[in-house]
Amino acid sequence: MENTSYPQQIEKVSLDLAETMAQAATQRERVAEIEAILTLEIANAKTPEGKPLYSNEATRSAELVLRLRDNQDAAEIKQSLGRADEKRARLLARLEHLRGEFKLHLLDRQAEIAARHAPVI
Repeated sequence: MENTSYPQQIEKVSLDLAETMAQAATQRERVAEIEAILTLEIANAKTPEGKPLYSNEATRSAELVLRLRDNQDAAEIKQSLGRADEKRARLLARLEHLRGEFKLHLLDRQAEIAARHAPVI
C-alpha cells in the first residue's frame, strides 16, 4: 500500500460508506411502506358483522408483527438491511484503520523532515 494514496483510499471508503448508508435508508423506507400498507389493512379489517376484526392496539400490533414475518418482500429487505449493516461496520472499521495509518504516516514524515533539518553537533 503506497503511503501517498491514503487520502484517495480514505475518500473511496468514505464514498462506499455513504452509498451503503443511502441504500440502507432506501430499504428502510421500503419496509416502512410495507408496514404502513399492512397497518392499514389491519385497521380496516372487519368481521362479517362489520365490527373491527382487531379491536385494540395490542391485537393490531401483534397482527402486524405476524404479517411482517410472513411478508416475503419485508423478509428479503430485512436480510438485505442486515448485510448492509455488516458492510457499514466493516467500512467504518476500515475507515478508522486508514485514518490511523495516515496519521502515523504523517508523524513519520514530520520526524524525517525534522531530522533532516536538525543542526549537527
